[in-house]
Amino acid sequence: MNSSVFLTIFVLVFGITSTSLVSDAYAQNDPDILLQIATQADKQIQNQLNEIFNNSSPVEIQLLYDKGHQSVKSLRNSLPDDVKQAKKDFLTAMKSFKEISKIISKSTSMTKSTNTSDVDFSSQLDRLEKYIKTLKIISKKHDTKVDFREVNDLIQEVRNQINHGIGNPSDTIDQLKRLITSIEKNIRDSPSHETSDRIKQFVNKQLISIEKKLDKALESGATKTQIDKAHELIKEIRYLISENQINNAKIVFHELNKLLKDVELSVN
Repeated sequence: MNSSVFLTIFVLVFGITSTSLVSDAYAQNDPDILLQIATQADKQIQNQLNEIFNNSSPVEIQLLYDKGHQSVKSLRNSLPDDVKQAKKDFLTAMKSFKEISKIISKSTSMTKSTNTSDVDFSSQLDRLEKYIKTLKIISKKHDTKVDFREVNDLIQEVRNQINHGIGNPSDTIDQLKRLITSIEKNIRDSPSHETSDRIKQFVNKQLISIEKKLDKALESGATKTQIDKAHELIKEIRYLISENQINNAKIVFHELNKLLKDVELSVN
């Protein structure tokens, strides 16, 4: 990793992730600085991922980046009127980018350690097995139907080679890594994962449209209590979507639509 690029990411991501610093930016009457910082951090992380993974980031990292990138988009919509939401969007983006930087740093350290002559195969396998558990959780969450049986068999084979001093654990671990890469691609390309992304994009467009309707309704004399309640529901939906709780988001979205109809009736 280029040292100057890493330093920039470190300052942007690790040095600006507290609520107090976000508040300081607002205290300077320049809330747009949050968008500038978040946009720059987004661009730096994206360039770094392209450089390291050549447009094929691991699923765990890609999901984190998508969450951070969507938060930057939401931040752009929140400013300058919704200060509270802007702070939340900014901190969510920075947290996601920070997690990516930590994973990249850890991955770099692992790569260096495997190049030494005294390779700790057990530690390598433990790390891979832990990551595979994460992939299984992601796969189940998105209902990708990815088959992990071959991975499980390889894990057992490596464990036997290490414990009994037979075969070549290094070759089997390399085979396991290639299989993990294939599984990552299958999860990324799964129709259910793409469907989830399309749902998120659709819901976000609907929320933006509803927000505009609420603004017009307020100008036309709608009750502020109802308008505030609607905005709270919108925030809740955005949070649920960011956490991939699609079904719960649909329930709240239905409640929001009912409230919107009541608001529209009150001004007609």
